[in-house]
Amino acid sequence: MQSWVADWERSPRLPHYTRANAGETLPEPASPLGWTLAYVHVLRGWRTGFIDLGVYRSDELSTDRPEIAGLFGGYFYLNLSHMRLFSLRLGVPVEQTDRAFVGQRPDIPPHVAHPDDVDEERSAKAGASVQRLLGATEFPDAVADRERVLAIRRERPDLTTLSDAELVARARALLAESEGSIFYRHLVSTLPASFGPGILGPLCESVGRGGDLLDLISGIGDIDSASPAVGLWDLSRLVPGSAEVGALFDAGPAAVAAALGDTATGDVAAFRDAFAAFLADYGDRGPNEWDIHSLPWEVEPTAAITLIDRLRHSPDSEAPAFRHDKLAARRAQTAAEIRKELADNAEALATFDVGMQAVDVWMPARERTKANCVAALHEIRVTIRELGRRGVEAGRFARPEDVMMLLADELDDYLADPGRFTEIIARRLVEYGELAELEPPFFVAEDPDIATWPRRDRELPAPALEGDVFTGVGGSHGVYTGRVRVVTELAQCEALEPGEVLVSPITDAAWTPLFLVAGAAVVDVGGLNSHAVVVCRELGIPCVISVGDGTTRLRDGVEVTVDGNTGTVTVLSAPVPAGV
Repeated sequence: MQSWVADWERSPRLPHYTRANAGETLPEPASPLGWTLAYVHVLRGWRTGFIDLGVYRSDELSTDRPEIAGLFGGYFYLNLSHMRLFSLRLGVPVEQTDRAFVGQRPDIPPHVAHPDDVDEERSAKAGASVQRLLGATEFPDAVADRERVLAIRRERPDLTTLSDAELVARARALLAESEGSIFYRHLVSTLPASFGPGILGPLCESVGRGGDLLDLISGIGDIDSASPAVGLWDLSRLVPGSAEVGALFDAGPAAVAAALGDTATGDVAAFRDAFAAFLADYGDRGPNEWDIHSLPWEVEPTAAITLIDRLRHSPDSEAPAFRHDKLAARRAQTAAEIRKELADNAEALATFDVGMQAVDVWMPARERTKANCVAALHEIRVTIRELGRRGVEAGRFARPEDVMMLLADELDDYLADPGRFTEIIARRLVEYGELAELEPPFFVAEDPDIATWPRRDRELPAPALEGDVFTGVGGSHGVYTGRVRVVTELAQCEALEPGEVLVSPITDAAWTPLFLVAGAAVVDVGGLNSHAVVVCRELGIPCVISVGDGTTRLRDGVEVTVDGNTGTVTVLSAPVPAGV
């Protein structure tokens, strides 16, 4: 297989792509329908946002396949060249953008200047947009979107009563509406979310306190991406408080899920009701939640129960509320100290306050608009899954999500003659499984040949030795020493013990409850403003991102010190290799 059925071609004008931030959004290969039906609307909403903000002229980006992203070998990539271009038009040097977006990597494709990079009209309009956004004290559109998407969920019709054609029409209508509102506003909030750290960082450095930036962007509160972790924590407190529920959890998550039926009584019934309320609020969350092919907690509640099982062993002192209060107090103290340092420079002090306001407004707004996108996509998911459920009943495939192997432009033909696609879906399922065994490159700088990509089950490189130091980017303050637990996929989370150092290739929002269990986090990739790192800071655990090869060279049980201040992971003890 040379390419995936849904793959795009590289842009000749903006030719370099990266998995940075893209990998936490779609960590797995994109399903054909998830990409061509749903995600293309997301990208079109982002395209409109970039144009409205003034970064691009309308003729610079394709309407059908906006060059701001791409799909190669089934894997989602953000366009690095695009990130560099819009940063240049905002007056930000490429080197600064690269550091913030992809971290310090030796393999980053060099930027090649283009005559059209400079556009004074675009820069002026984009600059005006920046000033407008910096002056904002709230983003009410995100709140309104949240209310609207939750209303859609509450008013969801009985999907089993809709015809096949009505299901497809519902999905298309919801996507068209979301493109111009929910998906659009996620882009509008994402851009200014970087303003605050960009303003505060140099000011901190000017008074010799560059390392305090992370304190200033932690403990903000009202972060939607952290809310599911808080909800799971609250449920986990119900388990040790009941011998009946505790014994049920001792039997395993599957036993818990089986017991939460209509016949449950006593404490189990109370837990069932609390869990149902949690799913009503957060059932759209889960691993790979941006792809309608995935199984969020409403579809696969056992996954959420497994996370509760991990959390139930943590002491009450680790409660998110306690963590937040501590971080908020530290943030306020650090801000007061830096304001005092800047007191003799009125301009710098005013700029500092602008940066703090940008953090307070736009970092929570970005997480809220992301939650809105996930909720909107979930309504598409459950609608199309009903079409898939009927395909399972008819014997066309094994699971409702298998219908996501269709392309968007095949849906009408499927409605007319679904049997014609049985073999097509079966073949694509095999190919989809093959893609999942590949390790996509972090950068795509030339036309990819996925036949040359390494497999995930390849032989691992030599393990880290005592004294080895991994250098990445500090994502969350603090220093922690503990033993490593490598978790390469969320299904392995049962192995994580309280206080262990979570080492993972990438994390999305579904991983965030594990930050309440782990003592620290080490992630192979990621940026300072990635969703998971924001949550790490809100939950107050040290985090180092963009370490590159942590999951392949660190082994379970190795003792390390994670320094979120310096962005380093130091191996303190490791098994001596055989033959030494």
